[in-house]
Amino acid sequence: MSPVARSCFLKCLLDTHAPIKLFHNVETTVGRSKLTKIKDQACSRQQLSLKADCEECIVEVKQLGVNPSGLDGFALTRHLEYKVEHGSRIEVLLNSYIHVIEFDPPPDNCEKQKPGAKRKLEEDEESPRKRKSFKLDPVLEVSKKIKSAMESIWEEIDRGELYVFTSKGVKSSHKIAAFDMDGTLIKTKSGKVHPVDTHDWQIAFPTIQQKLKEHLEQGYKLVILSNQAPIGNGRVKIEDFKKKIENIVTKLDVPFQVYIATGKGFYRKPTTGMWKVLSEQKNDGLEIDMVESFYCGDAAGRVANWAPGKKKDHSMADKLMAENLNLRFYTPEQFFLGHSITNVPFSKPDFNPKELSTSTFNQNLIGKDKEILVLVGFPGSGKSFLARQIENKSGHNYVAVCRDVLGSWQKCAAEATKLLQRGKSVIVDSTNPDKESRSRWLALAKEMKVDCRCAKMTASIAHAKHNNKFRELMKINHIPVNDIVYHTYKNKYVDPSHNEGFKEVIDVPFTPDFEDKEAEKIYRMHLLEK
Repeated sequence: MSPVARSCFLKCLLDTHAPIKLFHNVETTVGRSKLTKIKDQACSRQQLSLKADCEECIVEVKQLGVNPSGLDGFALTRHLEYKVEHGSRIEVLLNSYIHVIEFDPPPDNCEKQKPGAKRKLEEDEESPRKRKSFKLDPVLEVSKKIKSAMESIWEEIDRGELYVFTSKGVKSSHKIAAFDMDGTLIKTKSGKVHPVDTHDWQIAFPTIQQKLKEHLEQGYKLVILSNQAPIGNGRVKIEDFKKKIENIVTKLDVPFQVYIATGKGFYRKPTTGMWKVLSEQKNDGLEIDMVESFYCGDAAGRVANWAPGKKKDHSMADKLMAENLNLRFYTPEQFFLGHSITNVPFSKPDFNPKELSTSTFNQNLIGKDKEILVLVGFPGSGKSFLARQIENKSGHNYVAVCRDVLGSWQKCAAEATKLLQRGKSVIVDSTNPDKESRSRWLALAKEMKVDCRCAKMTASIAHAKHNNKFRELMKINHIPVNDIVYHTYKNKYVDPSHNEGFKEVIDVPFTPDFEDKEAEKIYRMHLLEK
């Protein structure tokens, strides 16, 4: 049969997008795009290369992206070429975004494959990654998947941003019983807040093992979700920590699936990356019942002396993650000891993104006469976005000068002078926290004989930190800002006023603008731990 008479398609298993045609002997790349409707930032825009041979009914597959793709449930090796057949399941990201290779008409009519066309996965049947591909009946496939794990296994995800340990006997379930680790399942032997080494631990409450076994018998899958920044910053070796986890699971004497977030990104609580991996990749396709499932952790935001002599919780990351997921939440004392939390005082986050309302653009920000408009606000308070709005809405009669771009206020002043001489108004896009930093622009306005107004961003320090965290998570091209910068700004800050010489001071609330619904969903989550 000629290649013209046969077609090849990459078909989405969930039918979220139209089949992608793979032309004969032409390389096609797929990944994060409008075509696939994949928005996951872990997926590269050029994640996979596929080239169909419609004569031999073979597709050459090569992973291009940094994070692993999958084939029939096994991870691909980056840049290694695989030859796959009709019915092979291609996972654009390992265990996610599953697609199927389909030839039309199907390969029953194909010519017999040449010996050289046999795909690489069949070359070594002893290797699990190179097993022969075959298509299972969907019902049989699910029943096979939910069998208990036959052996304990560690997996590294996203270049060590996340580690997953699945102990022998773990079985996927619609019901998840999830727990924090430190301060919830274990505590230090030394009595110190932080463990002195990977051996400094003991079971936190005498009732833990019994409660865990009860929930296992009720059909729950037991899961640990733990932030472990010391691994990411190199203070703790991952191999030592793996042994600690294995010893803890052995001591608890129940099968656990353990998620360890080592970095500052989307896997770290209170963001929901660990749960996303659990629900989308590590539960054998079973949908999690969010009503029956729950999460238990000690980082609940309890204030000092919430019980006699008790210190305040170090954060509220556990409670906020549960809120992000709309998941039932327990403190360890409530779950394992049956204590009531009715009279326990909890603090609230300084900024709640769910309560942020949108506002319309203030047209008064665009003046009738040539001027200098000085922006004032925390890093991440929305100054640059506002500057772009004013530029666009003014027909580019306003032009921003930004210290982050030009490098110093002197260079900004020199550029502003040139712009004013050309008849443009100038937006000063920098933090300008005190009278001294603002006085430079008032002096320049006086020298150039133009008005000078001030636009004060009303976003609080907590709101600005939330915005900064959002930019980091979304990998928006922006310089990350640490707490020292925020607190330095706060200590320097003097509220701008008409008395400084400004013609007007305008309060400007932060107005978010989102690329898509997924971005807005992430923004509306609690992203900060306090």
